[in-house]
Amino acid sequence: MVERLVLVRHGDAELFGPEGTDESRRLTKKGKKALKKAFPSTFAPLRDEGDLSMWVSPAVRALETAEVAADALGFDARDFDLHVSLYEQDDDEFLAELSAEGDGCVVAVGHIPFMHRMLWSLTGEDVPFSKGSVACVRFEEGDLTRGTLEWFVEGPDD
Repeated sequence: MVERLVLVRHGDAELFGPEGTDESRRLTKKGKKALKKAFPSTFAPLRDEGDLSMWVSPAVRALETAEVAADALGFDARDFDLHVSLYEQDDDEFLAELSAEGDGCVVAVGHIPFMHRMLWSLTGEDVPFSKGSVACVRFEEGDLTRGTLEWFVEGPDD
């Protein structure tokens, strides 16, 4: 069973993607730089996490955010698992996928309002989920519907 779920909102992104689609929007240079500065300390509590999976929305800005997080964690970016449920913000599908996951920690990189809504529904905590924010939820006793907010780091100021 998943013991921890780390919800990560992507960093500051451009308004329009090069292909004209929402999915192709990239991080701004300033946004990427802010994440590279903040994420090493943000992800420090997870550096020694033995069984870690990284789930990522297929949107370019989420993939770029996940690359920065992976670098901070010493995680191989080639081991990302793309989860359309994160892009489509499908709570039920995401929770079903989480239930099917093995032991350990899942780091999920996605979007608003999904990240805020998921944190609220799992913990009852209402925290501001600005760009680049990270929340760690701990589950106990096999219940993936109720967790405790273990720690939260607000996104960096761009």
